Amino acid sequence: MSDASRPRPRTSSSAVEGGEGAPSDLAAWEPEPSAQGGTPTPPLGSPLPMLLLAQQARRASGAERLRLAAQLNELLADLAAEGGGRVEADAFHRLLEGGTLEGLVDADGRTCRAAAVESLLALGFPYALEVRPEDLEHLRSTPVLGTQLSPPRGGPFPALAVGLGALAAQVLLHATGLVPPGGLLILQGLLTLVSLALLTVASVGSALYRGALALLTVVSGLGLGMLLVPDVPAGWAAGLGGLVAAFLAALRKS
Repeated sequence: MSDASRPRPRTSSSAVEGGEGAPSDLAAWEPEPSAQGGTPTPPLGSPLPMLLLAQQARRASGAERLRLAAQLNELLADLAAEGGGRVEADAFHRLLEGGTLEGLVDADGRTCRAAAVESLLALGFPYALEVRPEDLEHLRSTPVLGTQLSPPRGGPFPALAVGLGALAAQVLLHATGLVPPGGLLILQGLLTLVSLALLTVASVGSALYRGALALLTVVSGLGLGMLLVPDVPAGWAAGLGGLVAAFLAALRKS
C-alpha cells in the first residue's frame, strides 16, 4: 500500500478545544480590567499616565484644569524621585517639545513645564544635558514657592539708602555720647562707604560687585559682633544696617 493511500491518524480534539491534552502554558492572557471599565490600565510608574493626564488637563478648564495640573506636577515629581532612563527622558521631551504643557499651571502658580524640566534634570547624566536652553530659562524665571524673593525696585538705591542711613545713625550715637568713638569704628565706616560706592557703580554679578558685597558683609558682621567684646566701641548700628544693605544688594538682578 502506498503512503498516499494509508489512513492518517485523527488529531485529538481535546488539544484544540482546550481539553485535558492542551498544554497548560498556552492559556490565553487576559488584561486586568480597570476599576471604571473593562479596558486595561497602564502601571502608574510608567510615563503613559503622565502623557494622558497632560492631555486631560489641556482639555479641561477652570478649577478642574488647576486640579489636573497639580496632579500632573505631583506625578512628574514622583517619576523623578524614582529615577529612570531613556524611556522617562523621552516622555519628558515629548511633553516639553510638543507644547502639551503650555498654559498648564496649578493653583500655587507652579507651571507644569517647570516641573517637567526639573524632572528631566533629576534624571542626571546624560539626560540632564539634553534640556533645551529655552526650557532652562523658563525654569530659572519660575519662582520657587517659599524659597525665592523678589529683588527690590530702584536698582542699587535701596541698599545705598539703608547703608548710608545706618552710618548716619552710628554718627548720631557718637555725637550724643552713647557710643564713644574709636579707630575701629572709623575704619568700619570708611570700609562700609567704599563697599556701598562699589555696589552702586559696579555691574551686578561682576567680580567687583561680588567683592564689594563680600567686603560689606564681613565688615558689617564684625561691627555687629563688637557688642560681644568688652571695652571695645560697638558699631552695631552700622553693622546691622550694613547687613541689611548687603542682603538687598544680593537680591539685585540688574
